Amino acid sequence: MSLYNNVSASLSAGGGLLSGNGSASSRISAAAADVSNKLGGGALAQMGASLAGGAAQSLVNKYVPPQVQSFVNTGDAAVHELMSGDWQGAAATVLGATMNAMTPRLSGLALQAAYWGRPTPLLGGLTPTAARAIYDQMRWQKLARKNLWLIEVSSALAGNFSQRFNMFATDVEYSPYIVSGNKRQLGGAVSDGVQGCEATELRLTTLDDDQGTIKRWFAMHHAQVVAQDGTVGVPSSYAIKFKVVHAFITQDSRRGGYEDIGLFRPANLDVSLSRREQAMEEIQMTFSQMDTFMPP
Repeated sequence: MSLYNNVSASLSAGGGLLSGNGSASSRISAAAADVSNKLGGGALAQMGASLAGGAAQSLVNKYVPPQVQSFVNTGDAAVHELMSGDWQGAAATVLGATMNAMTPRLSGLALQAAYWGRPTPLLGGLTPTAARAIYDQMRWQKLARKNLWLIEVSSALAGNFSQRFNMFATDVEYSPYIVSGNKRQLGGAVSDGVQGCEATELRLTTLDDDQGTIKRWFAMHHAQVVAQDGTVGVPSSYAIKFKVVHAFITQDSRRGGYEDIGLFRPANLDVSLSRREQAMEEIQMTFSQMDTFMPP
């Protein structure tokens, strides 16, 4: 507290007026003019005011660091406190400004604390601290990408055909869980009556080579389901096992991951050709789940 004691002793001993650079100096001049007016004007009053301003400037240069003198608000507050006779208040103002100047790191921490704890409209009314917590929760999550998936296709008729499908497949769509039911009206209320689950339909879009390998594979399984003579085959001869793995494209790179697996039969094949565009041929195949209770 030596700074406070020095300022207090100097103010009590000789009196003076705190000043800084810029606006604070103009405040001292204005305060000196006000003193002159209150003394009735005249040469003697003006001389006294001038001496007071000079003493204040010397006092400030002696006890207040240059970085503090640039604080206009501090200088203004001290000027008013001195003019009102509040010597201790002026000394405390100078002391506080000096401590802030001597510890800019602490002042910066206070400003940062005020910023991180204040709700911001740009962040939806959240504080930056809350927004950062949400960001930290998301940044470490490994989200699944829709273009990363692995499909395995095998059957007793054609064996393992996974490599060819993974090379040509572009899109896969299916609803793995479907629950059917009816709503029953009970007076003014409604009751849900669950009937059971529905079979899944898998829609697969693939490219094909110029030999029609994928189309031939589908036609071979379709012939086992329904022959041209009208007979139908046994499920073991045409059943196709599909397994779709999410978020990974090879077995070597797979680390966990979600998968759906089931036994399907061929349902229909859609082909679209056009001479108006030069593009790769795409075929859409639909497969229907054979049952919902037998594991593949």
